[in-house]
Amino acid sequence: MEIADLHKFLVIAQQQSLQKAAQLLDTSPSALSKSLKRLENSLQVKLFDRVGKSLRLNEHGAMLQPRAVALTNLAEDTKAQLKQGSKAITCVVATSSILQFKWASVLARQSNMNKHITLAFDTQYESNALHKLLAGEVELAIVTGELVKNLPNDIKFTKLGEITMQIAMGHSHPLRKQTSTSLKQLVNYPFAAPDTSPFCGEQRGVGCDGWQTPNIDRNIKWVVNDYAVLGQLVKSGLALAYLPDYIVREWQLCELPKGSENLEYTEQVYILSHKSAPTWLKQLLQDLGTD
Repeated sequence: MEIADLHKFLVIAQQQSLQKAAQLLDTSPSALSKSLKRLENSLQVKLFDRVGKSLRLNEHGAMLQPRAVALTNLAEDTKAQLKQGSKAITCVVATSSILQFKWASVLARQSNMNKHITLAFDTQYESNALHKLLAGEVELAIVTGELVKNLPNDIKFTKLGEITMQIAMGHSHPLRKQTSTSLKQLVNYPFAAPDTSPFCGEQRGVGCDGWQTPNIDRNIKWVVNDYAVLGQLVKSGLALAYLPDYIVREWQLCELPKGSENLEYTEQVYILSHKSAPTWLKQLLQDLGTD
C-alpha cells in the first residue's frame, strides 16, 4: 500500500465520487481510478460499491477507512517531526454551534500559543461531527455525553468540561423581582424553545432544548431554532428559555430564582480524537489539560 493511495481513498470515500474527489485533489478521475485499482489490487478486495453514479464504501472499505486515517496520520506526523514542526498545520474541529459558543475560545487560546497551528471550526451536529472524524475529514470533534456511549475502539474521548442547562430571563421579566419561584408560577409565563435539538440536530418536537421535566407543560409561545433570535426574546423580557450556563453569563441574563424544585440539568462535554492522532495534536490536547 502507498500512503498517497490511502489519502486518495479517503477523499474518494468522503466525496463518494471520482469526479468530485479529482476536483479536490487537482487531478483527473482516470488517475484516481488507477490509484484506487492499485490499492484494491494490493489488498485483493474491492473497497466500494457503485450505487447509481455514486461510490459507497462496502464492508472492506469501511474496515480500511479508520486504518487509512491512522496510517496517513502517522505519515504526516513523521514528516512534521523530521521538519521539526516548521510546516503550517490546520486543525479542523467539528462541533455544533451551541458548543462552539464556549469551547471555540478555549481551543483558540491554546492554539494561539503555537504559531504553526491554525484552527478551523466546522459547524456540525454531533452525529455528523463524529462521522467526519471517523472519515479523517476533521482532527477533533466536540460532543455531549450521549454520543460517547458507543464509540469505535480507535476513537479516544476525554472530558472537556460540562454545561448546566438552566432557566434564564431578561432583567425586565416579571419574575426578576421575585426571590423564589414555584413550578405553578412558572407555567404561567411564556417560553421560547427550539423544535430541533441544538446538539444532535434531530427534529424532536417543540421543547427539545434539554428540558428534563416532561411532566411540566410549559407555555411555549415562540418556536425558535436560531439562538441569536431566541436570546433577543429573552433579553427583551418577553420569554423564558432553557439555556446553557455560559450563554446565560455571556448574554448577561438572569437565572430563575431558586425554588423547591431543581430544574437544572448538567451535561458532560467531551473532545474526540483518533488514538493514532499525530504528535502535535496529542500535545495540543495535553496542553488543554485533557490528556
